[in-house]
Amino acid sequence: MKLFFIFLFLIPVAFACEISMPHRLIILGDEMTGQSPLVTANCSDETVKEFHRTLTSLEGRISATQLTEIMNVKNHVIKIDQNMVQIQNLKTFIREQLPIPAGVHVKNTWALNSSNFIALAPTDQLQLYCSGCMWGIRQTINVTLVGFDGTRRELVTVADFGKMVRAFRLTRPLNSFSEITVYDVKEEYTEAVPHTEFISDVQNLRYYKSNKPLKSGELLRISDLNALNLVKAGLKTEVVLENDMVRIKTSGISRGNGALGDTVEVYHPQKNKKYQGKVIDNNKVLVEL
Repeated sequence: MKLFFIFLFLIPVAFACEISMPHRLIILGDEMTGQSPLVTANCSDETVKEFHRTLTSLEGRISATQLTEIMNVKNHVIKIDQNMVQIQNLKTFIREQLPIPAGVHVKNTWALNSSNFIALAPTDQLQLYCSGCMWGIRQTINVTLVGFDGTRRELVTVADFGKMVRAFRLTRPLNSFSEITVYDVKEEYTEAVPHTEFISDVQNLRYYKSNKPLKSGELLRISDLNALNLVKAGLKTEVVLENDMVRIKTSGISRGNGALGDTVEVYHPQKNKKYQGKVIDNNKVLVEL
């Protein structure tokens, strides 16, 4: 009977998923394509897929203990024959080696005609080159693997880039025609969306009201808001005349309504003079001399 229970205890150990890893692993893309440098035994397809997905989310020197614990949390029992592995991602090499413009981030990468997972010796180097990169989608990145002995191996990869912009996300729902304050939003950076302009200056929110019901968690877009008329026709309006050398204040009567940034005409009856100025605040326009 004791031998029977010992046998039952040893079964899961004997048939545990075993994974052999290289000392250094380079990840060129999130999807597992081509021949993997990982060697597996007694592993289900789902365990192997989940392990690959896990590796794509890691960076740096990772111990076998850390990897097995991460997989245990995901209900996959594995055994790794390597005590320590160094994981590096192509996205990191791109940020380090290529002159990416400010505000641009790497969205996706993948290898063409080769595996997305490659093993390298500790002393091997990666050299990246992008000819005529426009920092949009489907940009070709040439990768050269340089061995310690001078041998070179060429790979072709592709990267999708996206532009990040400043935006503000609502922290509470708003009804139509509601005023918005700095306490109703939180700042974050998000990927730019074609033909969509996000609110980027929180101080200007006081010049707008919502034009429809908005949910908590939504990013504020210009199209969600109606600009308030800060200058109204027939009312006294302050006029600021300004250049690099001088700043003069006067006043007049506005000839039209105007929201922030609009150009309106202001008439000075005493001087019989007209000013064309840009609305900058309540009852205030700026005339650049």
